[in-house]
Amino acid sequence: MEVKSNVWIYIENKGGKLIGSRSGHNLITDAGLNYFRDLTGGTVGRADGQGVGTGTTAAAAGDTALGALVIKKTIDRRLDSDKVITFQALVLTTEANGSALSEIGLFYGSVLIARALISPVIDKDSSMQLTISHEVTFKYEV
Repeated sequence: MEVKSNVWIYIENKGGKLIGSRSGHNLITDAGLNYFRDLTGGTVGRADGQGVGTGTTAAAAGDTALGALVIKKTIDRRLDSDKVITFQALVLTTEANGSALSEIGLFYGSVLIARALISPVIDKDSSMQLTISHEVTFKYEV
């Protein structure tokens, strides 16, 4: 089985109008692969958090945390479809302001499931809110 993860960040103004976006491929960490193993065994629950930070080191399989976590948010919404699950969280206009957000992660508790760098960096301020959407796809080929 193959597990892939992609992330989309939608940047909206205070009125909810889309003013920008970022997207990219997440690296599933070694701990993330073990998480999916445990998930299929029924010993853990669904991913429960998403974090953004200011770290700039490239994502690596051995990562266990974001380089410089700014805020970790509880997942607000889960969407299930054929072989895909999407996790969404919202960073409000009052959160993470003054940060140059450059990394993102998907978590189960303290376990970093997936990590990616954000490019270009998002200079977060109170004029914007972010919707973070992590999509995990499962694929099996014989």
